[in-house]
Amino acid sequence: MKIGFNQATSMNCSTLEKDVLLCEKNGFDFIEFRLDKLKEYLKDHNLEDLKKLLAGKKIKPHALNALYTYDNLFADENSEKDNELVKEFIWGCHIAKEIQAGYFIIVPPLQRDPNGGPYIGSVEKTHENCVRILNHLSEIANDYNVKLCFELVGFNRSSVRTVEQAWNIVNEVDKDNVGLVFDSYNLHLYHGLNDFREIKNVDVKKIFCTHINNGDFIDIDKASQENRRFCDFGSVDLNNFLKNLKETGYHGIVSVEIFRPEYWQKEPEWVISQAYKTTKKVMENNGIHLSK
Repeated sequence: MKIGFNQATSMNCSTLEKDVLLCEKNGFDFIEFRLDKLKEYLKDHNLEDLKKLLAGKKIKPHALNALYTYDNLFADENSEKDNELVKEFIWGCHIAKEIQAGYFIIVPPLQRDPNGGPYIGSVEKTHENCVRILNHLSEIANDYNVKLCFELVGFNRSSVRTVEQAWNIVNEVDKDNVGLVFDSYNLHLYHGLNDFREIKNVDVKKIFCTHINNGDFIDIDKASQENRRFCDFGSVDLNNFLKNLKETGYHGIVSVEIFRPEYWQKEPEWVISQAYKTTKKVMENNGIHLSK
């Protein structure tokens, strides 16, 4: 497997250029670019500058993060809201093709307000919506040689919370460029899940990416994305996650993705160094071969 860095980890304390240089220095194999960080970079640079920044380095771009979908996406023709989202998606796909990133993270419909209560909607209707959405996005992405990584989120504000539910959706879509990304913390958010054997029910060829992280020891019903932390300690049984991931036969990228405001107050040199060291250690402790 290879180790990746997701820009959420250093989101408010670094820049895209700094992230690339520090990830290269610390040993990361891949970087996942956030759309907001790309927009920020491209205010004063162009795509050729980005290609030059990446040229000749060990670190390579892997995925763009993320496209946030909603229930009625592509349900109506000529929706202004849909057109805006598609415009951003095509913009991202174009960049992904130019820098050879290859993947785009797709988030299922969420209830986005942290204080707005749980997502309201049936599993059946969510399945129908997500199949329609992924089919449309797949057609667009095909023109750019981009694959879609559908990411379940385990908390109750999400429409897709379990491996089984996400896999059923991707299975019905049945497109070569549509697969899954498993995030250890997002899996854990489903009632404090720490037995990850269900990922072995998924065709390994459809696991396009994984995200790794740990979490604070708090009431899981009150946990948010801000409770993510480095891999060295926490409530998520990463040994179990990596054991089951290894048993699927997966050999791809394991990318550290953390949304912790505490880390964003630190220097990016510290954040990126710690992200690499703690991720590498937990993987090596679990007997995972880190390919060169």
